[in-house]
Amino acid sequence: MGRLFWKILLTFWLTLLVAGGVTGIAVWVHHNNLQAMEKEVIVRPSSILAVKAAANTFLYGGTAALRNMLQEQKDEAPEELQIYAVDANGKELLERAVSDDTLQRVRASLGQNLKLPIVRQVQAGTENYLLFAPLAGQYPQFQQERRLSPPRHISPSTLIISGIAASFLSSFFLAWYFSQPINILRKAFRVAAEGDLSQRVTPIIGSRRDEIADLGNDFDNMATKLQTLMASQRRLLHDISHELRSPLARLQASIGLAHQQPEKVASSLARIEHEAERLDTLVGEVLTLSRLESGVPQPLDEYIDILELADAVIDDARFEANSLSRQVVFQCDVENSPIIQGHGELLYRALENVVRNAIHHTPEGTAVTLAIHQNSANARLQITVDDQGTGVPEEELGSIFEPFQRSSNANPSRSGYGLGLAIARRAVESHGGTIRAMNRADRGLRVEIIL
Repeated sequence: MGRLFWKILLTFWLTLLVAGGVTGIAVWVHHNNLQAMEKEVIVRPSSILAVKAAANTFLYGGTAALRNMLQEQKDEAPEELQIYAVDANGKELLERAVSDDTLQRVRASLGQNLKLPIVRQVQAGTENYLLFAPLAGQYPQFQQERRLSPPRHISPSTLIISGIAASFLSSFFLAWYFSQPINILRKAFRVAAEGDLSQRVTPIIGSRRDEIADLGNDFDNMATKLQTLMASQRRLLHDISHELRSPLARLQASIGLAHQQPEKVASSLARIEHEAERLDTLVGEVLTLSRLESGVPQPLDEYIDILELADAVIDDARFEANSLSRQVVFQCDVENSPIIQGHGELLYRALENVVRNAIHHTPEGTAVTLAIHQNSANARLQITVDDQGTGVPEEELGSIFEPFQRSSNANPSRSGYGLGLAIARRAVESHGGTIRAMNRADRGLRVEIIL
């Protein structure tokens, strides 16, 4: 049991004990007051009826009738079964002795609003009397011993021990209910800190529906994302090392060839320069991807004209497409030039990578189409890039946006590292947009960007 368990247990237990103690003291004081009053005034059905009868006799017959009634009781019943009537001066109607302590208790009972009227204050004209049954009442049969079986009384010590035990058990289970899932979470965090991100707590916590269960779900989501990120990092490091090995090997071969054949130094230097440029391009793309995947928010403080951005991309793409015997076609049905807030360089890289990728996958003599549409209903901007190549197998459509992933239909002669679409996806997502790929019905691949 952890420290939180004992804190919760002791807090709830002491709270229950204090509340029970205060309630018990209040009940004890009230009970003592009733017992003190019942020393002189007995609560029995006979007492209630006798006091009520005496009150009605006085109200409807006056003092004389009340005196006759009390006199008959005095002559025919024992003294302890009488009804007493005391006037305002403290004098009993039949001049029987009534102690001052008894009168004080009886008068005090008038202000307690008792549900059973064992004491009555009656008044008729200028005369008023205090009526009460000091001991049992007027009916002798209620004095028979064991006429009713006496109630079973539980000792105070038993009640106290039972209350302490019950409060402890309830506090124990309540503390366990709150602290158990927290202990599970603590162990899961410790395992995750040691490098094992496969731990999940939702199946262990069970079917709880509270904030602690929500915390467990958040932990599972966090662990899943961390596990995915770690796997992606390992795969990325592996792919980078693999991609760097080839140009480095060619560099070493060119340097060795230059040493062995000095007459071919010029061609070796050209190869070295080419491989150095490839390495520089690869490192630049890796740095860009790393910056986008780092989670550090990019400054989106530029106002970008999408049509102007598209024109810049198309100008550069047409220069490359013409050298490869391809064309780039631009279509736009947007009336006003849309302006969005974002990072201009990232959006340019994203759109350029998609268009250049399409150029290299469309056959010679065909065209790549860049189209821009605007949905005025939801203020969304749709950018599509279509090629006329062989497309991508359906099972690979989602993976082509992962780093160093190439379609199995890609032209093996084309140089590339598989980072262009990965950079495009992260750049678009950093602007709150989405990007996806789909095969066209007729031929080729369509990449759709929604901003």
